[in-house]
Amino acid sequence: MKNIKLPFAWYYLAIALSVHPANVVIAQAAAPSTVLNVVYSNVSVSAAPLWVTQEAGIFRKHSLDARLSFARGTLAAQAMIAGSFPVGMVSSSNIVTSNLAGARIVLVAGLINKMVYALVTARDITTAAQIRGKKMGISSFGASSETATRFAVKELGLDPDRDIIMLQVGNSAERFAALASGRIEGMLAEPADVIRAKKEGFNILLDLTTRGIEYQSGAIAMTENFIRDQRETALNFLRALCEGVHYFKMRREESVRVAAKYLKSANSEAISYSWQVHAERLLPAKLYPTTKGMLVVIREVAQRHPAAASISPDQLFDTSLIEEIDRSGFIDRLYQ
Repeated sequence: MKNIKLPFAWYYLAIALSVHPANVVIAQAAAPSTVLNVVYSNVSVSAAPLWVTQEAGIFRKHSLDARLSFARGTLAAQAMIAGSFPVGMVSSSNIVTSNLAGARIVLVAGLINKMVYALVTARDITTAAQIRGKKMGISSFGASSETATRFAVKELGLDPDRDIIMLQVGNSAERFAALASGRIEGMLAEPADVIRAKKEGFNILLDLTTRGIEYQSGAIAMTENFIRDQRETALNFLRALCEGVHYFKMRREESVRVAAKYLKSANSEAISYSWQVHAERLLPAKLYPTTKGMLVVIREVAQRHPAAASISPDQLFDTSLIEEIDRSGFIDRLYQ
């Protein structure tokens, strides 16, 4: 794959912001009327609907020349605040912290509105009772992995404050290493990692993706200026993404192939399983955000930034775009 070739000014601005052009392929066709720079912060199957929308030519169909770029973690929201990208697929927690700092980027669509994790335990732990007193690995306190661990433990009828010990271990790979070494006895894994866990003999004690627990995970954000000044372009982006989600849900083989390309992975089994979980359990057809799920995120952020406790989801949402698209019947027609 070849990197996007941004105009010189954009390319050097991307370097300055540590934003790296995404590996995407743009078809050789007449340039659409509107160039739109879009940033995303997560390289996982959760981002695949965005990649599929690009690769299937759906953005072009909606008169957009979408330029996708990857910026890790908080850098994506920072790039939006700096004015480099009017649209982004970013962490909901970064939307909260950005607004705390006075930046006005708003959540316009909820891409993943449910918990995406499964609880993986050591080979000798097969029941809920056996995790009592055991060490559970999370990335860091206040992160989604801590929240998900608490949900999982409660679902098993235990108290996360009394019945387990949470250790800050790091990312998924670091948690797997800690589990394999015996440093921890449990961890939360994303769908693509579940296949690996099973193959290595670990147990899947609880799959939160089957419980329908609301949590605003994947979010589409836009700057308020962009929505106000270029509303039709904003609508075209969301229409295209709604169509891309439909494509992702209905075309397994093509979607898995695109995800493998962006992930640079040959593990089609893991990607296929992750596609199934996302398509069947996690991705809504209508991309409304979840108020209940956003409240959970706000409580997470408030552990690190107490001022976040005074924020309500309504202050962070602008659902007018998805509501307009929904009222038009566009989404319903996709699924007829």
